[in-house]
Amino acid sequence: MPRGVSAQKRSQWRERLRRFARSKLSVSEFCRRERVSTPSFYQWRRKLADSSSDGPARRSPSRASFVPVQVATAAGLQVIFPNGARLTLPAADPELVKMSIYSIAEARTRQGDA
Repeated sequence: MPRGVSAQKRSQWRERLRRFARSKLSVSEFCRRERVSTPSFYQWRRKLADSSSDGPARRSPSRASFVPVQVATAAGLQVIFPNGARLTLPAADPELVKMSIYSIAEARTRQGDA
C-alpha cells in the first residue's frame, strides 16, 4: 500500500467499519459480503483506531505480563486490560478471537516498551 492513503479511502473504511458495527455478522461473513479481505479489515480497523486515539488509552504498560484466564461462559471471551478497559469477543468466532489477539500483540511489538 502506498505511504499516503487518500482521505477518500479512509472515509470509505470508516463507513465500512460503521456498517460492520451495526451488523450482526461475523467478520468473515461481513468481509465476504463487502468483497474485502479479512486481513484488510483488521488492518484498517487498527489503523483507524490508532489514528483516532490519543492520551492514556494509547499508552502501553512498560512491561507485558500474563494473567490467568477463566472462561465464564461459552457465549463470550472477555479481556480486562490494566487500564480497566474491557474487550468482549464472541467465543463462537475463533477467527475474530485469533485476529484480535494477533492485532494487540502486533501493536505492542510496533510501539516498543515505552
